[in-house]
Amino acid sequence: MSLDLILKPGPQDSVGWSVVDRRTQARLRDGRLEAGETLDAATVGSVDRTVILLPGEHVHLSRLAIPARSEREARQAAPYLVEDEIAARLADTTVLPGPRAEDDQRWVAAIDAALLSQWRERLAPLVVRPAFVVPDSLVAAEPGAALTLYDRGDAVLFAYDPDIEISAGPIAGAVDAALFGAVIQPLAQAAGSGEIAVSRSLGLTGANFRAIGQGEMDLRASAMAPERLSALPRLFGEALVSTMDWSALIWPLRRPVLMAAGLLVAFCALLGGETVYFRLQAARFETATIAQFNHAIPDFGRSVIAAEAERFLSERVARLEGTGSSAFLQLLAALDDLTAESDRIRIDHVRFDPTRDALSVGATYTDFSDFDALSARAARLGLRLDDGGAREGTSGIEGEFVVRLP
Repeated sequence: MSLDLILKPGPQDSVGWSVVDRRTQARLRDGRLEAGETLDAATVGSVDRTVILLPGEHVHLSRLAIPARSEREARQAAPYLVEDEIAARLADTTVLPGPRAEDDQRWVAAIDAALLSQWRERLAPLVVRPAFVVPDSLVAAEPGAALTLYDRGDAVLFAYDPDIEISAGPIAGAVDAALFGAVIQPLAQAAGSGEIAVSRSLGLTGANFRAIGQGEMDLRASAMAPERLSALPRLFGEALVSTMDWSALIWPLRRPVLMAAGLLVAFCALLGGETVYFRLQAARFETATIAQFNHAIPDFGRSVIAAEAERFLSERVARLEGTGSSAFLQLLAALDDLTAESDRIRIDHVRFDPTRDALSVGATYTDFSDFDALSARAARLGLRLDDGGAREGTSGIEGEFVVRLP
């Protein structure tokens, strides 16, 4: 069989659905479920896969290299790598990385946690496993195009080729149709000289523009490569990707399973002491690594995981030994030298901008003249110092400035 069930959430818990033959790319049947309605067995009886289409305007999709040694560390690090790009609090956002690819890159999706929970609760009972979750903005991507601009009607979907380099921002998303004219230029510039595929209804032409039809989103979703679908983050959980129905398998074997579980518990109890010991040791080493990092770089500005701390410390040691350097570590060292002779300035936070090789610093001055003294010392040290403004605060003069290497 080669039938796909395509689900798309709508307003007020409604769900649009269609069944597509992925070999012939033909839609066999479709419809809409209102709140509380489910699909009957006749509709999904021959379906062997589900693709869930989420609106691209609600999913921030990136492709990043995450410095992590395990999936757990990747999940811990992902939120901090996209924090500056999402317009929401991390506490209210679910950020999930997908499986690591051969080039060490991962798809990373960020979505409002409450909205994701609502969609999962409504759609999970409808799926036929395996089920894959994909933003419609990525589904719109045209093969071979550096950038695709797809007219969905109420919004314009955009998707970059994941193999091209873009400076910042999501690799796919949606723009309100009323605002599209204001953002078309930066979207096209990020694609460089590559081909841009554009829906004919948008009326855009150019030397590297190729007109495409709007097509049908469910047919595009069914035609996506299985490798691309399986590489995306499992927003609805790992269980829906598996084709094994464990509950149906275990139920007739529940008594043997319980006996085996009892033996397993007894065996695990024998090894429990050793397991706890090694876990405590691992936690202690991670805590010590992070504590050493916080001592060496107290004003880093955010929390780090043990893998990051180890890498930053190794780079700093390499810089001190003259075996290597990085712009970030050089700027931190320069900031230390810059403020070493002044006890009238307190550094509150720092943030590194890798695109500009600049260090943004928040500080508290005792007096407005302190920044003039800091600028004079920066000139003597050969550093570039840009004033970001200052204002009177409760604990002194709160200011911002940017440090750059000459």
